Amino acid sequence: DDEEKEDDDEVDFSNFEQELDDDSDGIDSDGMNDKETPEETTTTTTTTKVEEENMKTLAEAQKLKQELILIGASYDRGFGASASARSNAKRVIQELEDYNPTTFAAQGIDGGGSSSPLEGSWRMIWTTAPDVLVLGASPVSTVGAIYQVFDPPLVTNIIDFIPKSQSLLPSLLPSSLLRAEVTTKASSRTDDPQNRVGLNFESVKLNPVELLGQPVKGVLPPLGFNLPQIPFVDPETSPGYFDVTYLDDELLIIKQAGQGLFALVKVTNSDP
Repeated sequence: DDEEKEDDDEVDFSNFEQELDDDSDGIDSDGMNDKETPEETTTTTTTTKVEEENMKTLAEAQKLKQELILIGASYDRGFGASASARSNAKRVIQELEDYNPTTFAAQGIDGGGSSSPLEGSWRMIWTTAPDVLVLGASPVSTVGAIYQVFDPPLVTNIIDFIPKSQSLLPSLLPSSLLRAEVTTKASSRTDDPQNRVGLNFESVKLNPVELLGQPVKGVLPPLGFNLPQIPFVDPETSPGYFDVTYLDDELLIIKQAGQGLFALVKVTNSDP
């Protein structure tokens, strides 16, 4: 009887051993699931590396964008830039252009069909354009905010002016603001259909916004006129155009034909 009791007390491990054998199926000596094909393993590894590279690229571009914004803030968007500051900004912009994520910036610029990635309001943070920088030499006015508003096919350049005395003594003098708007019609170009935007200047308008602390928009009439159109000018070969060298959801960099470059950040609107 004692022998039979001892036999009953013995635990049968055969089922557990079988389960362990079943669980170990598909696991090789390296701990890898041998049901996973080499192709699947390679794809997973490649995807991870691509994601890591993308994250690195985004981080580098973000760092360069912040550096450009700081340069623009330190040197009044280029109006007060030293030679070294201009050289530093040029370096940053050239490095940023290598990370440009947009390959078809001119898409939809004609205003028909697909939407344009340029659409919206952009505020200037840096420029090297002589025709804009010269505005800072005025003895009577100071350049305020500068915008470029894309509403394809129209592109409106906006420049705000305030009295020089107001910029020197902002807390003592009531504010005044005059807004200049130059409207152009944009078009795609066959010489660079991906990133070149042709421009045809159409009109200029001077709009008083505020006078001695009082809003006058809509009270004082704007002064505007249409620009004469040169006959027989082919928009495809017109000298007015710019190239988009960098564009994402936050930053736009354009180079105008023979007129320097502009760096602009995306803003909600262009309200004064």
